[in-house]
Amino acid sequence: MAVLVAAAIGVAIGLALVWASARAAITIAVLEVSHGNVKVTRGGLAPRVLEDLRDVVSRPRVKSATVRLLRAKDHARVEIQGDIAEQQVQRIRNVVGTVKLAQLVNARRR
Repeated sequence: MAVLVAAAIGVAIGLALVWASARAAITIAVLEVSHGNVKVTRGGLAPRVLEDLRDVVSRPRVKSATVRLLRAKDHARVEIQGDIAEQQVQRIRNVVGTVKLAQLVNARRR
């Protein structure tokens, strides 16, 4: 019985590691927003896109949020967590949607 429990725990840990690795592979960039300021914590973005995102979160000022840009089939998908208005979420999606995926992926690391 103890062997089965140990094997189940091992499989669960293995699946969690595979999930984390796959998620990291599709992540283009992770942005942390604090009091209207944007910091790229992982990946890179084109300077124009970064400036546009800074404009979006500064008016009205976003207190705290995490913006994750992920590779999808032929475009970037945006995941946002935190204290942010729905209008700003849509504006962020619009900003990211104006740039081709290849330009986001090949952006210089900042």
